[in-house]
This record gives sequence, structure tokens and C-alpha cells, in this order.
Amino acid sequence: MKNMKTLLILCLALIALPSFAADGAKKSAAELEKEKALANPYPNDFGPDHLSEEQLKDYPADIKEGYKDLLTRCAQCHTPSRPLNSRFVEPEAGKVTPADRDAKEAAALAKMKGEHEEWFKDGSTWQIEAGIWNRYVKRMMNKPGCGVSAGGKMTNAEAKKIYEFLVYDGQRRKLGENAAKWKEHRAKLVEKLKTEKPTRYEELKKDNDL
Repeated sequence: MKNMKTLLILCLALIALPSFAADGAKKSAAELEKEKALANPYPNDFGPDHLSEEQLKDYPADIKEGYKDLLTRCAQCHTPSRPLNSRFVEPEAGKVTPADRDAKEAAALAKMKGEHEEWFKDGSTWQIEAGIWNRYVKRMMNKPGCGVSAGGKMTNAEAKKIYEFLVYDGQRRKLGENAAKWKEHRAKLVEKLKTEKPTRYEELKKDNDL
């Protein structure tokens, strides 16, 4: 009887083991990236994960396509809130070749600094740099989980559309006549992180990465 009980316990353990192993071992690269992002939030993550129809209504069709790609692709590894509420702003160079972009953006950046010095004083509201979204999108698309569960690896064409949306959107929603509104929005996000995740807030503050 004792041997029967032992055998029964062993059988039950063997039945349960594959299920347990599958839950632990079969997480995709995207799922692991998302877990990491959720465990290490930024102020951005406390903001909305989409733009309103009012915000999008005047955006060109190709820019709206980039926004839709962002919602699909970027959501694999973190919520769309992270890029949509980011302090990153890349100067807009216009329709130029990649070879001319650096010079055009540098000129646009110099003009901004001359006309709006206040945009460069608060790093938690704006981080305005030439090429910042270009670098970020390239880095994100090379992550192991990027786009895997959304029909394959993100293509260069999709990455380009997302990049163009982020540059266009940043100029219009974070600067100009919307600069004061954006500053207030970012302040609320930073305060929310400070209140809900004080340890993480102190980490980012120490690294000047709020």
C-alpha cells in the first residue's frame, strides 16, 4: 500500500512537471522585455497609451500610419505610453536625405536654443537632441522580442514610419504653442512616479534620467 501511494505521488509530480516547465520556459523574448519594462518604469509609463482623435486629426496620412505601427510594434516590449509620453524631441529636418539630416537637424537645434532657451533648462520635461529618436528606434528594433508576436521582425519600412511619426509628433505636441501644456503633463508624470515608485524615482533622478 505504501509503495502504491509513493507511485501515485510520483506519477502526479511527473504530470505536473511539464506544465510548470512550460509556463516558466516558454515566455517569448517580447514577454520578457515587457516584464522588465513594467518592473522598471519611467514617468512616461504613467501617461496615456494612445493619442486622441483630436490630437491626430491634422496629422498627415503617412504620419498616422507610423502612429498605428507604433501601437502595434512597440506594444510588444512595453506599453505605447513609453514613447508617447517621452521627453525626447528630435529637431525636424524636413524631407531630406539621410546624408543631409545631421546638418539640417543641427541647424534646427541651434535655432531652437537661440529662440527658446527655457526648453533646454528642464531635462525631465524636454530632452532635445539631434538624432535622438533615430538612435532609439534603431536600438528598439534590434531587441530580441521586437515584433515577434506581431507577425515577424519589424521591417526597416515600419521602423522608418515610426521614427517619422515620433519626430513629427514631438515638434507639434511638445513644443510651440503646446509647450506649456506639455510641461504640465510631464510634471504630473514625474510626480506620479515619485509617489508610487519612490525607489525607482530616486534611481532615475540620480542618473538624470527622469
